[in-house]
Amino acid sequence: MLGTTKPRVEHFGSIMSKTERKLSSTSNFLTHAGRLQLVNSVLSSLPTFAMCTLQVPAAVLYYINRPRGHCLWRSFESNAKMKPLVAWKKCSKPKNKGGLRIINFRTQNKALLLKHLDKFYNKKYIPWVKLIWNAHYPQDQVPHATTDRGSFWWRDVLKLCDLFRGIAECKIGDGSMVLFCLTFGMIIFCKPGSHDFSPLQGTRIFL
Repeated sequence: MLGTTKPRVEHFGSIMSKTERKLSSTSNFLTHAGRLQLVNSVLSSLPTFAMCTLQVPAAVLYYINRPRGHCLWRSFESNAKMKPLVAWKKCSKPKNKGGLRIINFRTQNKALLLKHLDKFYNKKYIPWVKLIWNAHYPQDQVPHATTDRGSFWWRDVLKLCDLFRGIAECKIGDGSMVLFCLTFGMIIFCKPGSHDFSPLQGTRIFL
C-alpha cells in the first residue's frame, strides 16, 4: 500500500476482504451483547493500522462498515434477514447518550492522523518530522499559512490543520514556534506546539 502515488480503492482490498472473513457464521450463535462486543473488539480494530497512516477513502470505509451492521443485526437463522433496530448513526453515540459506542471510522481516521500534526508542530525527534521541516519549511514557515506542498500523504494531513488548531493550545515563548498577527484585535495565524519551549508560564493564546 506504500508508494509515491495516492492509493486507490482497490489497493485496500486486503482490509476489505479481511473484514468479511472475520464475519463468520459463529455470530449466529451470539446474543446481541456478544455481537456488540465482536463488533467493537474485532471488526472495528481491523483497519486501525491503515487509518494511522493514510486518509482512507470514503468508499472503503463504507465497505468495511457494512459487515459491522450485518454482524450486529443478523438474525439467529442463517438465511433470514433482519432489519436494523436502531439507526447506525445513533449506534456510534456514547452509551450515556443512548448509543452503543460503536467506533465511527471517519472520526477515528481523523483523530489518528491528528497525531502526526502534534508530532510535527512540536518538532519531535523523529526522522520524518525533520525531513519535512528541512525539505518544505527550511525557514520555519508556518505550514497552514503557506501553500500546500509535499507528498499526497502530507497534503492529506495538512487538510486537518484547521481541526487541529481548533483543539490545540499554544504558549508564547521565544517566537520560534509561534507566528501571529493582529487584525482588529484578533489573532488570525497561530502555530501550536510552543509549550515545550516557553519561558513565560501562564501566557496562552487560544486559536
